[in-house]
Amino acid sequence: MAAPNRPGAAASVTFRCHGHPHISGSHTKTVELTRDADVTGRATCVIGVRSEHDDRQLERLRGDVEVTLDCAGVRDTFTATISAFFLGDDALVFRRGPGLRGRTFAYDATKSAADVDRGLVRAVGDPSAELHVTIRELGAGDRRGALFVVSVPIGNDDDLSPRARRVLEAVDLVLAEDTRRFRDLTRRTGLRVGGRVLSYHDHNEEERTGEVLGQMERGARVALVSDAGTPLCSDPGYVVVGGAVEAGFAVTPVPGASSLLAVLSASGLAVDRFTYAGFLPRRSSARRAEIRRLVERGDAFVVHEAPRRVGGLLADLAAVSPDLEVCIGREVTKVFEEFRRGTAGDLVAEMAQADEARGEFTIVVAPPAGARGETSETDAVADEQLDRLVRALLGQGVTPKTLAKALAELPGTSHKQAYARVLAIAKRA
Repeated sequence: MAAPNRPGAAASVTFRCHGHPHISGSHTKTVELTRDADVTGRATCVIGVRSEHDDRQLERLRGDVEVTLDCAGVRDTFTATISAFFLGDDALVFRRGPGLRGRTFAYDATKSAADVDRGLVRAVGDPSAELHVTIRELGAGDRRGALFVVSVPIGNDDDLSPRARRVLEAVDLVLAEDTRRFRDLTRRTGLRVGGRVLSYHDHNEEERTGEVLGQMERGARVALVSDAGTPLCSDPGYVVVGGAVEAGFAVTPVPGASSLLAVLSASGLAVDRFTYAGFLPRRSSARRAEIRRLVERGDAFVVHEAPRRVGGLLADLAAVSPDLEVCIGREVTKVFEEFRRGTAGDLVAEMAQADEARGEFTIVVAPPAGARGETSETDAVADEQLDRLVRALLGQGVTPKTLAKALAELPGTSHKQAYARVLAIAKRA
């Protein structure tokens, strides 16, 4: 994988700004250069207006930089560290303190507007003045890149957010679950992606992650996208995100469309608490066992299913509990968007009579109306009784290990969870 196409250390960028009569240069936290022609609300930190900076040139800078300001023969310099999250902006903000993820070009600046040479501030107060700015890499500091986890539309291209567009157009590298689908998205939405686009899917993510982390170490800004919606929700991405976090790289989400949240919001069911179960097992017996575990929790749950298996899923839901309330979302946000709502028992018959199912299905399942509160209250009483029993057995000398092994036999309880629970009860005893 080639390194990002940018100059090495000691690269520099030069551009012009212009003066403005309201410039006062008295802000104690930041220095700002802006493309705006007016500075009425920010005069205390703005040093130059109508900036002619080129975002693409500035995006190549990494690590510590030296900033030189020169106007009418008066010069001043300071140093700062480029933010890994800078992807172009009308305003170049140099912060005296730590970097922020939005509206920060560089941080840990050694000067603020209040510290810039007073003669220079007076010079740029002339509307006809030209301020010459040079930003030069010093070859030191944190030169690493960042990972952006970007949501893309699940069907309606208008759901591509302005921020997602800006990120995808600016990063050095895009990891796409299917490069052909991503290229189709760029064509339909007019995305101008300048970085390299690489495949990242279930079959190559282990191998690809090592390459990507190496790129980020050398300064690459990377975007991760799935075929549709938000990465990691039943899509690849965990390996590279987990690897980036473990290695100490900056990782940030770029939220947007999600079939999970879209169907939840329109389901009409009680979904203030829910479990996301993704795709359930294909075999009916295993699927029914998982459905029972989910139902026993007493909260709503959300699953995805392929068209040809929707009927089988509904039949298993009805077999476990025909009164379960169900909302089926098909082709959500697309032209043929459809919602079907009813009990599991009713929807089995309804879907059997419908035309051949097509599209992508997201299904919300909730306990029957009025049952949820009763289930939660019953669970709370049962938990309290179980805790009392565990305390009594501990008092009689039963070891935590033996109790944890017994508790792990309860539905939906792992041995690790059971052991943690026993230890917590033991501490309170």
